[in-house]
Amino acid sequence: MTGERVAIVGLDGVPFSLLGHFFDAGLMPNLADIAKHGTFMRMTTSLPAVSSVAWTSFVTGKNPGEHGIFGFTELNRSEITLRLPSFDDIRRPAIWHICDHINSIVVNLPFTYPARPLRGVLISGFVAPIFERAVYPQSLIDWLRSKNYRTDVDTVRARQRPEILIRDLFDTMNAHEEVMFALMTQQPWDLFIGVITGTDRLHHFLFDACSDPSHHRHRDCIDYYRRIDHFFARLQEKLGAGTKLIVLSDHGFTNLKTSAQLNYILKTLGYLRFTRADPQSINDVHADSLAFALDPTRIYLNSRERFRNGALSVHAAEDVRARLREDLERFRMSDVGIRDCADAQADEPLFADVFFREEIYQGDCLDIAPDLVVVPTRGYDVKASVGANAPTSDDIFTGMHTHDDAFLIINDASYSDRLSEVRISDVAGLIIDALGGATCSTLS
Repeated sequence: MTGERVAIVGLDGVPFSLLGHFFDAGLMPNLADIAKHGTFMRMTTSLPAVSSVAWTSFVTGKNPGEHGIFGFTELNRSEITLRLPSFDDIRRPAIWHICDHINSIVVNLPFTYPARPLRGVLISGFVAPIFERAVYPQSLIDWLRSKNYRTDVDTVRARQRPEILIRDLFDTMNAHEEVMFALMTQQPWDLFIGVITGTDRLHHFLFDACSDPSHHRHRDCIDYYRRIDHFFARLQEKLGAGTKLIVLSDHGFTNLKTSAQLNYILKTLGYLRFTRADPQSINDVHADSLAFALDPTRIYLNSRERFRNGALSVHAAEDVRARLREDLERFRMSDVGIRDCADAQADEPLFADVFFREEIYQGDCLDIAPDLVVVPTRGYDVKASVGANAPTSDDIFTGMHTHDDAFLIINDASYSDRLSEVRISDVAGLIIDALGGATCSTLS
């Protein structure tokens, strides 16, 4: 190896704006010091802004049109039925396979299940239903269990009582930190990747508390971020000089006001029918439908080019696509009954953007990409439940993802001049260059 060692820490779902606020308030002095003496910048992420898509873009250096992951669920070929994609479905190599001569430690990186062999250690992040398939080498399984290692917090129990979530966040963080630092000490490594996903869970349930000092759970949020900052103090001691440190999030977050139901909207606009009055799954989409949606913001045309029994010819699908975009762009808050919000006008657009697939994706996976992707107006999340009986819905969640407020920190100030803007798919190239890119396979 001719380059530096590189350590990457992911803080899932942490927005640039919130992190900057915590830095200014002196709440995270250790990470703030790394940012102050290095590069700290806002980063855009993939669309849809979900972890499966974003972390895959990070780890491959490719956009979804090349790596082939567009959500936590995907459509089966030629059918309106769902399957659950996994690490095995990614169509481009990960960083540690591009640079296959290096020793790597990867801990809790989402969408790396099932764990594949590599030169080093891989412990998959969520979703990882069978723990034995989430660890490579499997000789580590008993040791991990002895450390009470878990992939994620128990979000089912978290819905019952916030105090369960808070305790679980700290317990999981403690176990992950112990495992990460033990592996860094015991295993040879050139590349380390560790992801803290508790921040995303905290924000979904309590983002209002994180951003509001008067909230009765605000202290819990601050204490958790201080705990993370203590992790960075220990990490700096372990890394010493001469290691490139990169810290990033996979997407941003903002306060959630309400959620719009995209399939209900498509049904209201006349694009979608179901075969039953109480649809249970996407399998219940009527063959005559023109379009349907998948979580979180994806719309697919029911075209014969894509589906065996599709209703639309290629030419008709183009016409429907153009008309649908116009309809969605015209859609207003008042159309889903949002009229009395103090901070939203009834004539404000529900969708900030509506993209055709070729406008945001490039590559040989374009044929399996959603036909349209919507970006909701900030604060108004989009869901694609097939059983929704109203245009909006509320949940226990108080935060939602954004694609335009992720962050990137590098412990090297020179990147401030070298990077005018950055996307999450750009980070792999920075890592490979630091590792000694001439000895790695090409990203192109």
